[in-house]
Amino acid sequence: MIVLFNNSQWPEATLIPEFRSAIQKYTKQVEQVADNFKVAVAESLDLEPTAFSRLFDDASNDRLMLAKYPLVPGVQGDEVSYFRGLAAHKDSSFLTFLLPATEHKGLEAQNKAGNWIPVPPLPGHLVVNIGRQLEALTKGVCVATTHRVRLHPRDYHDTNGNPLGTRYAFPYFQVVGLDLTPQSASVEVPPHIAGLVKDEEAKSDAKAYFQRYFEDGIGKGIFATRVYRYPLTAQKFYPGLLEELRGTTELPK
Repeated sequence: MIVLFNNSQWPEATLIPEFRSAIQKYTKQVEQVADNFKVAVAESLDLEPTAFSRLFDDASNDRLMLAKYPLVPGVQGDEVSYFRGLAAHKDSSFLTFLLPATEHKGLEAQNKAGNWIPVPPLPGHLVVNIGRQLEALTKGVCVATTHRVRLHPRDYHDTNGNPLGTRYAFPYFQVVGLDLTPQSASVEVPPHIAGLVKDEEAKSDAKAYFQRYFEDGIGKGIFATRVYRYPLTAQKFYPGLLEELRGTTELPK
């Protein structure tokens, strides 16, 4: 389920009592955290505190995803279950704030050397990812986090062997203004900060194909990822763009 700040479709209250109020309360709280991060990221790059805040619309474009990962029947031993959209990829957001809602392991992030690092859930903590928007705005100084989910049958049990049931994870995607152009979204990172990156290139299993769309405009980048995620609809309305995007293996076809 995707929760937007406007026009979300909610399940009947009789089916899930207090669901809507709980989700709205959570999104309000995580939005406040995300707002603080706009300032913290700017200051960490030695920019003015409002350097990124000015790039967001008055009406929020943020969204919350409620993701569910049931155990796939018939998977044996250490065989890996993959779910659509959770192969190696980078988020299209400015930042992503992930709440691991259950104890399941399986989330992994890739470091600059190309090694995959487990990211186990910690009670009371959020996992924060850099997204493609921030990478585009800083011209690669902040590199979007390559991550994936690999679920083994053993990940559906705790350390004592007790079943954990279905895995749930709730990513909150922070999104800047969709109409931003490269000119209006210009953020000049100070040379003494940009110089720390040097000519270092992060190794990533998520190809950078989509990144040029974000560099052409934030809205174009997000639109490109949506076209690729929903190929049946895209084939009908945007076949040319879909064919162009199929040059990447970032998401399962």
